[in-house]
Amino acid sequence: RAAEGKRDPPSVERTKGSEILFGLAPCRLALARQRRALFRLFVHEQRRGGPAQPLRAELALQAAARGLPVLRVPGRALDALCRGRPHQGVCLEAAPLPFRSLRDAEEPPQGDGGGRRLWLALEHIQDPMNLGALLRAAYFLGVDRVVATRSNSCPLTPTVSKASAGAMEVFDVYSTDDLQGFLKAKSAEGWEVVGTVSRPEDVEDVPVISCSEFRWDKPVIVVIG
Repeated sequence: RAAEGKRDPPSVERTKGSEILFGLAPCRLALARQRRALFRLFVHEQRRGGPAQPLRAELALQAAARGLPVLRVPGRALDALCRGRPHQGVCLEAAPLPFRSLRDAEEPPQGDGGGRRLWLALEHIQDPMNLGALLRAAYFLGVDRVVATRSNSCPLTPTVSKASAGAMEVFDVYSTDDLQGFLKAKSAEGWEVVGTVSRPEDVEDVPVISCSEFRWDKPVIVVIG
């Protein structure tokens, strides 16, 4: 016999192949940019007050203005949709956001700040929280492109979007099946390919200099992984 007052959360039928974004920043930015197909916005039916209430109300109005169904559901339903993750009273049902192909990466003209280009290459980043944090920092610091290895990196999941504070929704992330070949090709084009290390003595037969001494006079790819 179930304990009194304990009920299973109401189930919400999902669109086939969809995923659930959760949290104000990912949902707001996904709705604003519309880089993926959007299906429904779920809002806490009874959550009133607090600093996030105006943001939730504005998000519902924006969704309705774009013709997106807005469903007001109990908190238990939101918890079930995002499997207990911190949703801040909103979830957004959407199609998955895939990596972009490197063939789609547009290069700025060489005379337009070409020497100051900065790309971030990620290898074997499998923890979605780590990937989200890297995307958040890269977007904030003005990195031009992010390239991840397709086969051994975490996909662009809702958890990554939440950890990135929604940066994943506005920042193109590219993928490659041959990171070594990509780096060699870029090096042949005149790019500087660099990695990072905590202590110079940890690396053998590779030149190591202090970040304060590094001269950024050509396009740079920073490799992390």
